[in-house]
Amino acid sequence: MNLKRYLPVVALVLILVLVVTGCAAPAAAPADTGSQAAAPTAEQAAPADTEAASEGDKPVIAGVVFQSDTFMQTVQNGLQAAADEAGVELILGNTENDLAKETSMIDDYITRGVDAIVITPISADGSVAALKKAKEAGITIVCFNTCVSEDGIASAFLVTKNEDLGSTTGAAAVKFINEKLDGKAVIGLLNCDQFEGCPPRKEGFLAEVSALPGVEVVADQAGWIADDALPVSEAMLEANPTINVLWAANEGGTVAHALAVQSSGLADQVFVFGTDMNNQMAQMLQADDDILQGVTGQAPFQMGYDALNTTLSALAGEDVSAVQNTPTIYFGRGDDEMINRFVETEGNAVFETSAAGEGAMDEMPAMSGEGLTVAGVVFQSDTFMQTVQNGMQAAADETGADLILGNTENDLAKETSMIDDYITRGVDAILITPISADGSVAALKKAKEAGITIICFNTCVSEDGIADAFLVTKNEDLGSTTGAAAVKFINENLDGKAVIGLLNCDQFEGCPPRKEGFLAEVTALPGVEVVADQAGWIADDALPVSEAMLEANPTINLLWAANEGGTVAHALAVQSSGLADQVFVFGTDMNNQMAQMLQADDDILQGVTGQAPYQMGYDTFMTMLKVMGGETVDAVINTPTIYFGRGDDEMINRFVETEGNAVFEIK
Repeated sequence: MNLKRYLPVVALVLILVLVVTGCAAPAAAPADTGSQAAAPTAEQAAPADTEAASEGDKPVIAGVVFQSDTFMQTVQNGLQAAADEAGVELILGNTENDLAKETSMIDDYITRGVDAIVITPISADGSVAALKKAKEAGITIVCFNTCVSEDGIASAFLVTKNEDLGSTTGAAAVKFINEKLDGKAVIGLLNCDQFEGCPPRKEGFLAEVSALPGVEVVADQAGWIADDALPVSEAMLEANPTINVLWAANEGGTVAHALAVQSSGLADQVFVFGTDMNNQMAQMLQADDDILQGVTGQAPFQMGYDALNTTLSALAGEDVSAVQNTPTIYFGRGDDEMINRFVETEGNAVFETSAAGEGAMDEMPAMSGEGLTVAGVVFQSDTFMQTVQNGMQAAADETGADLILGNTENDLAKETSMIDDYITRGVDAILITPISADGSVAALKKAKEAGITIICFNTCVSEDGIADAFLVTKNEDLGSTTGAAAVKFINENLDGKAVIGLLNCDQFEGCPPRKEGFLAEVTALPGVEVVADQAGWIADDALPVSEAMLEANPTINLLWAANEGGTVAHALAVQSSGLADQVFVFGTDMNNQMAQMLQADDDILQGVTGQAPYQMGYDTFMTMLKVMGGETVDAVINTPTIYFGRGDDEMINRFVETEGNAVFEIK
């Protein structure tokens, strides 16, 4: 069952389908459009009638790209996922790099009365007039990938730093040149410099490789659409027979370079680095020809998802950051675990960067765990803890570390014994959720003094200096988020009056703040009375406690629990007592059982709030690698809180279908 100090919910997947475009400067960066299926145009995607009629107050939002390559399609997938989750209407459009068409589409959106336009404009200057007109018509504008040059038009701009796209690949190329080419390389480039976002990519790459004294750049030519760039690359190789490294600024150029090396019979002599990730790149990275060595790209699904949610925040009157940077990720030859996970999940997996949200870690460059032995220790075997360990295992597999998984089973003596064993075995790090803030100090201090890196997650010890970092969800948020939902339910369905019974896990240090957060919200209502507050966190043990609570307090019409086990017990108690439609349950933690209860016809469970355990485990492991690499990390790193409510079927289904490993809205 479940008792956790800082408990579950869905693993946020940072979701990376890295392909092309993405400009730090406000203009379009190209990609190979020759081989991609066309994305729906505005005319294809729009409803048949000419007005964007909304249902009630449901916003209508236009999501506009400028070409139909993999990157843009994936951005639109992210937009659609967020729109479906939020229950808003999304009209997808494609300007096809035609400024006149962009202007016409924006005019059409103004006429149709959309609430917002989420767009990657074609031109920093040329797109100003149309978007300014839309802004003046009261439409909220949010840019992604590219934006316009005039301030005050866009409420926000979500963009990947193009310098990072180049410098990340450049750093990998430097390592390759030193290790495989004796520090010497003659380099040829394919650029897309006519687009404002591309020069910073090249500058970032050159800043890294030109620092090597043995590097010479002998060619730098335009080429970004694969079919057109292939003969350019072939001619470059013919004219410069000493070239042994090629780099390209986008997907099309990268593909062209790899094909040119192959057609010129130069495999094993010339090696390619580039930009953007898709299934074709994955195949090339794993091909036996050893041509393509690595690519760096963006997170287009996440860009679309976050752009839509940023738009909703702006429409709600919330403050949003003017510029929001989206992550850069590197895929290198030999990273088969990472490449396979990209392919198998269609790019929708957590790689070496954290999900967006408060306390999320900055993007992490590729790190190696080769040669490291790490212990990942939980204190019970519920869904939450298992999912945390799944996240750790994914990170260990990805980085090549040896991970030992342990479970102290809430036994302090066993915890001490296990830590002593890890010291004897000479592990490099212990990732742990300690049983006791005070009682676990001695054993972990001994491990620290033995030179073992300690990272806490979920819970930690009270003495400073033992743990290098602590990844934790704010327990107050777990309670207050559910409390706010309960207040809304009480006002809308119970005439503002509720008699409440609680199941707590107060004997565990993380639990009281959850209850305090919940009570702070619900007790603000004058019609609320709390008549019972009893301990119960393991479902089988808590069920009779909840049933007795209902029998002793027949006026109770709302129940809340501080963890998974208590929530399940409450729901089953209402069912067994025949009180469906009379008593309603709110609680903490999300898993498949909760999902079934939230969608059951009995209308008992109304909502649960929980954490992102997979992400917590993954980021805990990556934080450990940073610490062991000598980097500075935050002492406390907050992981997100997410609410799943009855009726949010899209969100609930996505949780179940992805086993919790999907991007959800962070409230």
